[in-house]
Amino acid sequence: MPYTVLEKKLQAVPEQYFEQVSSFLDIILSLPTQNVNMVKNSPSGHPVPGLAKGEFKYPDNINLYDDEIAEMFGV
Repeated sequence: MPYTVLEKKLQAVPEQYFEQVSSFLDIILSLPTQNVNMVKNSPSGHPVPGLAKGEFKYPDNINLYDDEIAEMFGV
């Protein structure tokens, strides 16, 4: 989006919402750039934080009941 379009949108925001818009911009600016690129390049568009770093722990038997669940749904 060109800066001029964004500027026009900001000018249209009622003054009573300036604090909320400012807070939202602060949140966006504090996000690491890497996460933004991950969302764009991710097939689902929603990366799991920490998964790529190996921080997400899951049990060894996570697929233990997959067959039973598949049978319940007739798969």
